[in-house]
Amino acid sequence: MDLDLSLGDGLHAHILSVDDAALLVEATHRETAPSLWAARPVGPYAFQDAQAALSLWDPAAQGQFSIGILREGRLLGAVGLMPDGPRSMEMAYWIRPEERRRGIASQAVHAVTFWAHNALDAARIWLEINPRNEPSLHLAQRVGYHFEQRLPRHCREWSAENTEHDSWHDCLIWIHLSERAPALPDHDHS
Repeated sequence: MDLDLSLGDGLHAHILSVDDAALLVEATHRETAPSLWAARPVGPYAFQDAQAALSLWDPAAQGQFSIGILREGRLLGAVGLMPDGPRSMEMAYWIRPEERRRGIASQAVHAVTFWAHNALDAARIWLEINPRNEPSLHLAQRVGYHFEQRLPRHCREWSAENTEHDSWHDCLIWIHLSERAPALPDHDHS
């Protein structure tokens, strides 16, 4: 699978691979919250951990993969796509801390949503959002996603290694269907 998608403002997207491990290490060096990659989200990545995480996100295996959002060779964030059934995918996104609230996530989610609808024939793309995550809720609305349902105590906090001792919170499911294609406003900067 190949992707070289221009997002405007000097941003472009490409599918991340193990060869991009150094970019992931540099991008997460200031992260304190869980990041997108691997079976267990973590903050900053060591080089070997980044290689291992990115090797699990392999589009050649017809599974989940990660699309890096770059400007001038610097990884600013990523969008993950995780197939969960015929023509259905979950999307997750992450932006490095110092680049948040600049419209990058909106641009990336908008562009990758339509790319996935067209290039991957994904009829349904969905986001799983913590109800307390106001920026993600606003982003979902802004780029044309629609609220579908609330799943009680569905998402893990990752505050403990053992699932039985961990905290769980509700998740809101927001969907984008391929026949819904509103344009993203040019003035968006969140």
